[in-house]
Amino acid sequence: MNKRNGFTLVELLVVVGILGILSGLVIVTLNPSQYFKQGRDSRRLSDLGKIQATLELSFADNNRYPTVAEFATLTVPTDPDGGSYEYCVDDATTPMNYGICATMETTPLPSDCTSAAAYGCSSTAETCCLTNPF
Repeated sequence: MNKRNGFTLVELLVVVGILGILSGLVIVTLNPSQYFKQGRDSRRLSDLGKIQATLELSFADNNRYPTVAEFATLTVPTDPDGGSYEYCVDDATTPMNYGICATMETTPLPSDCTSAAAYGCSSTAETCCLTNPF
């Protein structure tokens, strides 16, 4: 009588099939696309904070915020999806107030988001804007 060592092909296929089903259930349960959206939104909020710091430094140097044309020449982060952030000001020549906005993928919006519609920025339920802090 031959003694067998190892597993048969059928046994291995059954184990691989069970592992495939279990991994599929875990992926569906965790919903990775939601985590990716939250990660991109966190980066957007961080980018808005960095842009806001840049704008405040510009105000300290020039006693006004950059115009829309001047903002276009600044080196600022880009949206994680490859787009750009919306910048709007209260006065086209000597801006004293601004709004910098991003479109978020998840709701509810973070508590530090405001509306910059008064400065001409688009305002939707998904738009998160930071305005000058003063």
